[in-house]
Amino acid sequence: MRILVAVGLLVGLSVVSSQPLQAQSNEQAVDAAKQAAQEWLDLFDARKLEATWENASPYFKSQISAEQWVARIEQMRTQRSVLDSLRSRSLVAARYTTSLPKAPDGEYVVVQYEGQYADESWAETVTLKKGSEGWRVAGYFMKPTDQQ
Repeated sequence: MRILVAVGLLVGLSVVSSQPLQAQSNEQAVDAAKQAAQEWLDLFDARKLEATWENASPYFKSQISAEQWVARIEQMRTQRSVLDSLRSRSLVAARYTTSLPKAPDGEYVVVQYEGQYADESWAETVTLKKGSEGWRVAGYFMKPTDQQ
């Protein structure tokens, strides 16, 4: 069974490499966004799903209600119980861009991780958008790595 979770922005791995990087001028932005992503993932891993929605960007909140978000993640975890057994998560890449498909222009950082859930490997992508409140999650996507 193929399970995909996509909320907010539908960001695939191909999006990350489609934009040129401005590594030096955006290094601080990437670092700040990676920190915000980690804080959000800490809430996600602790099953504080309402808090993940509250701490997400206005764009994320405009795409899904808190109730829908919680229900979707709980349903996914029910269907794939392995997702309740995170063993580790490793940073794979983080890229700065100013545009993404089907998203308003702005400043974004797309952060990719490889997560180990029990004996399964999953690709996780967290997209953050910079707003007046700082870097906030605008999208979250995960899928088993054998389905890339």
